[in-house]
Formats: sequence, C-alpha cells, structure tokens
Amino acid sequence: MLDFMTIFGQFRLTRITYAVLLLLMFCFDIAKDPIERLIMAEHDQASRELMAPRSTGGTGTAVGGEVSGKNMPLMFKGQEELVKQIAASGRKPTAEDMQNLRAMAAKGATQMTLRVGASDAETAKLVSRRSFFETLYMVAGIAMTAITIVGLLYMVSSRLRDIGWPQYLLWLLLAPVFLPRFFAIPLPTLAIQGITFFFYGALLVLAFIPGEDASPPARYKLAQPTPVKRRPGQFGRLGTQ
Repeated sequence: MLDFMTIFGQFRLTRITYAVLLLLMFCFDIAKDPIERLIMAEHDQASRELMAPRSTGGTGTAVGGEVSGKNMPLMFKGQEELVKQIAASGRKPTAEDMQNLRAMAAKGATQMTLRVGASDAETAKLVSRRSFFETLYMVAGIAMTAITIVGLLYMVSSRLRDIGWPQYLLWLLLAPVFLPRFFAIPLPTLAIQGITFFFYGALLVLAFIPGEDASPPARYKLAQPTPVKRRPGQFGRLGTQ
C-alpha cells in the first residue's frame, strides 16, 4: 500500500509516546480559546482607551481646560487654542469664530473615529497597540490551526505505521472532521457531534492498540555444529568434522 505521508519519513510512535503527545494536543486544543480571548481582551481595552474622552493637548488626562478662570469641557487642541485667543481679546465670538470651532471639532472627531492623523503620542501609541493585537489575533488563529493539523497528521500517521496498518486509514479518520470545515458544508448539530465523538474516540483507540514487533520472529534456531570425537593420531580441526 502506498504511503501517503512520506513527508514524515518512517517515524513510528509507540503507545506511550503517542498517549503523551495526544494529551498535549488535547491541552493545546483547550488552551486555544483562552489565548484568543486574551488577545481580543487586549485589543478591546486599547479600543476603549482610544475612544475614552481625554485631552488632546498632550497632557494625557481627561480633565478639561481652564479659560479666564472657568473650567471648560474637553476640547480638541485647535478648539482650545482658539477659545483662549477669543477670551484673551475680550471680544465676543463672531460667526466666523463659531464656524472655525465647529470645523475643528469635526476634524478632531473624524481623526479619532478613523484612527488617522493622530496628533499626540498617546493616541498614536493606542492606535499602534490596537492594530498590533488585531494582527496578532489573525496570525495566532492561523498558526494554532496549522499546528493542530500538522500535529494530528504526524501523530496518526506515525501511530498507524507503528501498528502496521495502511496509511489510507489516516484520511478516513481526518476527512469527516476537516472536509466540512474547509468546504463550508452545512451539517446538522447532531451530525457534527457524532463526527466529533467518532474522531476523538478513534484517536483514543489508537493509543491502546499494540504496535507491530520490529524484531524478526525467532522461529528458527541456528544449527549448532555436531561435536565429533577425535580418533587417536588424527590432526586438523578440533572437535569438528
């Protein structure tokens, strides 16, 4: 029978080694969800900090400015400077001043929403942090899926080789699990549960099947030379004829 898994050479896994690797694979599979949730928690925390009200004047605090001894609400940097100029001049804000204030507010809100044009180091740091965890989430998902697939292929293939079973059984075990996921085949919940139980059950069964004995069977014993008594006056090989 043709060996489909030649990429793993002729590796064999004994029952003990296979059981240890299978336990590690189960633990890794359980740990994937907490790892993804941890990454997304950091991503969401950076998003909340980015959307939280704070001063854009470089202080990094959420305290409003103070103009002419009066506390002012949170403002973008351009708005704060314009309000201070109007207060210092002692005049009332004109229609043009109000239009400039609204334009600066719209510009600042757009920059904060689109995460572009960050005007201070804190905002740039939060944007970079959020993008990092967003990318890390996608990379981690792909990496953990690849590790699971390659690990299962290696374990099952090596265990089948140690038992002495044909390698095509590998595809009979893995195809029902991975084909519906790869091709997005809709299955009822009962069918998905049945496939899952069959898959894990088959993996466990492989851990209890004894492997094929690699040493040749000692069915025949080598013939031993028959000792021969030497006749008086005989020379040559001692004890053999």
